[in-house]
Amino acid sequence: MAWYNYLFFPLIGFIGMFCGGFWSVGCGWLIVPTMLIFGFQPMEAVGAALFQMVLSTAPTVLKEIKTVSWGKRSLMRGLALPMALGVVLTAFSGRLINAYLYDKFGSKALLSIFAFVMLFIGLKSIFGKTETNQNLIPHFTKGQSLIAFLCGMMTGILSSLLGISGALIFRPVIINGFKVAEKLAAKAIRFLLLVATVSGSMFYLFDDGNFHTHILFLGILIAFGGAFGFPMGVKYGKIVVRKGYVKILQKSFGSIILIIITNTVLNLCGLVSFSRYLMIICAFVLFAFINIFTLYTIKNPRQYI
Repeated sequence: MAWYNYLFFPLIGFIGMFCGGFWSVGCGWLIVPTMLIFGFQPMEAVGAALFQMVLSTAPTVLKEIKTVSWGKRSLMRGLALPMALGVVLTAFSGRLINAYLYDKFGSKALLSIFAFVMLFIGLKSIFGKTETNQNLIPHFTKGQSLIAFLCGMMTGILSSLLGISGALIFRPVIINGFKVAEKLAAKAIRFLLLVATVSGSMFYLFDDGNFHTHILFLGILIAFGGAFGFPMGVKYGKIVVRKGYVKILQKSFGSIILIIITNTVLNLCGLVSFSRYLMIICAFVLFAFINIFTLYTIKNPRQYI
């Protein structure tokens, strides 16, 4: 690949992580197809996508850690930490299951599982009930913490098995399952996104006793844009919540799920190249939507519903 093509990656990192920051999720759905278009191997694409998320999200998450409560029954200690522990414990097993299922059933079986999981997440995000009181401070019992730990273990398996960001699963679990308000949930989701990507990317950087410097370089290159895009997307998400449009923000998360399902179906139908270019087009459309919608909420603030 010509050297000047590499200049495109910081831009993709910026747009992808801007969209990810708005909903507090990752952007592997954009980074991986883009890198495959440029001729990189799937392992390089997934590894670079995960590693750049670490670099892009770490400054924001580390800054937020100081502003959240870590009390005994708080969101972070009662929910986020058990989930994080579960993810770390099971992240590696997903790759083993992935290899077994791929050898036994082929890629279409994995894509079908992926589409089913994404459909379920999308339906929960669009139709699931959420907490409308953005100032409500939740307290979690030991039983809920145990459930959170089990959810983290399952998420670790699914995210590494299917190659998706753990935050795509954590978001509906925390917001729709545990009924945590968006204002507080977003910080916990971003913390879990960092934990999941750190644990996931290490298996790609260090594989079979080798350190892949090429994945490191690609991740850093993409993160040049992502490190600016993610905090900007987070800022825009906070503006939308503050202006009283939290429900629309939560329901619009379904757009990412719809994009991912569309990509999966196209791959199942053999339209692989078309699906990759479609992801790039969708990313630019989402980028425009977020900017226009945020500007609208600034000019038309309303009370919480």
